[in-house]
Amino acid sequence: MKNVERACNEFFDCLHTAITENDFRRVAERTAHALGFRWFAYLERNADSSRLISSYPKSWTEHYFKEGYDKIDPVLQRSRVNDRLAFWDGREARSASSAKERRMFHDAMSFRIRTGLTIRIPTGKNQLAAFTLAVDDRSLALDRFIASSHEVLHMLGLNYHAHVSARIELTNASVRANIPLSQRERQCLAWTSDGKTMQDIADLLGVSPRGVKFHLDNARRNLSALTLPHAVALALRQGLL
Repeated sequence: MKNVERACNEFFDCLHTAITENDFRRVAERTAHALGFRWFAYLERNADSSRLISSYPKSWTEHYFKEGYDKIDPVLQRSRVNDRLAFWDGREARSASSAKERRMFHDAMSFRIRTGLTIRIPTGKNQLAAFTLAVDDRSLALDRFIASSHEVLHMLGLNYHAHVSARIELTNASVRANIPLSQRERQCLAWTSDGKTMQDIADLLGVSPRGVKFHLDNARRNLSALTLPHAVALALRQGLL
């Protein structure tokens, strides 16, 4: 249970510093793996457009939308009713209400997407949002975790949706250029410039060394630095530390 708590704490911490879709993708992918899942997918759709942030194989997501499965996916359709968390399995193909639904489940299985859960997120009229965690092989341990963690998983989905909706709408190329680093990224770089190790920084910030590495990797990418020392030098030169 401690590992689950730590994974969730890191998830919420990293959400506060995520800005771009790539940032949000890395946050959710790390948390999915830490909780025992292989993939995640976040879908937000309204009358005009859709947004997908996912670690699924690109070939699957392209196929999914090309075939129009997002319009008939029973898990998403049921997201408009009161059940807030849907557990699904490829075996649902047997009880699918149409030939296209059955084909969708069979196609997912061909990409090794066998089972998972979808957190249904309340949205406005003609809108849909859902956060999915999925695996390629079902296990009793994972079933038990899901059964005992509904509240935790529901909160992950709600928080992810809230942060994505709030942050990405405010981000564009000019904002990104003017604010290249988040506050947490600057903190981690500042401690690094003082000679602190990742373990030292983790202790100071109350996160794990993996969480510190995540922020430092983001800082290096955002500064277009080749190495961590290069990132520190660039940040100092630009007056960011």
